[in-house]
Amino acid sequence: MIRTTCLVYFICIPFSLFAVEPTNELQKEESESKPAGQKIRDRRIQIQNDFVVEPSPQPPPPNPSKEFSLKNENGAKYVTFYPGVQANLSDLKIVSSTGGRAVMMDDQRMDQNLNFLYDLKSPEWQMGENWGLFILNRNVNFRQSKQKITDVVATNSSTSEDSGSSNKSSPIKQYTNKDLGTETFGSYHMLLPAIYYGQKGNDKFRIGLGLGYSKVNIQGTADFNDGNGYFNNFLVFSSGSNLDEKIDNMGKYSLINNGNIDADPYRAYLLSNLSSGNHLEALGLYTLLKGDVNPKSIDPFLALFYSQLTSNNLNPLELYALLTLGIGRVNSSSNQAKSFYLFWEIPIGAINWRLGIGGPFYTQNGYKISLTTIEMSFYTPIEF
Repeated sequence: MIRTTCLVYFICIPFSLFAVEPTNELQKEESESKPAGQKIRDRRIQIQNDFVVEPSPQPPPPNPSKEFSLKNENGAKYVTFYPGVQANLSDLKIVSSTGGRAVMMDDQRMDQNLNFLYDLKSPEWQMGENWGLFILNRNVNFRQSKQKITDVVATNSSTSEDSGSSNKSSPIKQYTNKDLGTETFGSYHMLLPAIYYGQKGNDKFRIGLGLGYSKVNIQGTADFNDGNGYFNNFLVFSSGSNLDEKIDNMGKYSLINNGNIDADPYRAYLLSNLSSGNHLEALGLYTLLKGDVNPKSIDPFLALFYSQLTSNNLNPLELYALLTLGIGRVNSSSNQAKSFYLFWEIPIGAINWRLGIGGPFYTQNGYKISLTTIEMSFYTPIEF
């Protein structure tokens, strides 16, 4: 009985040993029987099944705020500054209530008319695909050293058919720019709401028109007698019977014809009765202290003429006062001069090219004043 039981245990134990094999050994045998590529794929699948890590999404880096740039596709956020250079040709026209006129011109040499550009522009408000609005602050300095006068160069004879063989002659006139010693200078600052045709942005082509107001300041001298100021003063001074009458005639003629745009009350008082007391000397001192007469406009031959006719009885201040009456004095300013500006802008890389025409026009004390400027500028828009 004992032998039979041991035999049964001996037979069962080997069967139990061969019936269950370790998992590692099975996997080892399977892995040895598989090719290398299949091993790698199986290992990758096992890793993915065991542990899958999905990285958390990273937020995109914030875009820095762009408060300053040279050119922005959508234009400036606050204001655009236009630093650059501009070439201006300005004409100043002054017409008095009595018909006297003075047309002052630039030297018209490029090196004499170059100035710095420092205009400002508001953000652009686009009203449609091709229309928009902005506000322009334009600043201009000017100086005119020549004057446009009329020359009669010949006489043209013509025959009238109605009057038979009677001849009529008409003068042939031409306008020339001459240096009469007169000079005007100053500045104006325009504030213009402008409408333009073009797309938004300083890197886009546009053409526009602005209408607004300007602050204007003009000083200098001008001939209101079409280049005959000294000759007319010679006739007026010679018409008096005595020295006091000659001086009075000069004062009244200058008050009416030679420019009193700013209606200076003290100057008007002296000119209205120039021979009384020391009015002539006071006028010379007052004009010298104000410095609104260019010494270049004083004619030395006229000084010799006055000295001879007065037998050298005039002191230097009185003689200086008479000499300054030979030409008109321009001293004008306005804070609300009507203005216009027509412009055309073309972007060229980092810079812009602009061609414009415009200026202020206003009336002061019976004088009609208009200043027209043709401008060409090169500038780099700086946007804020």
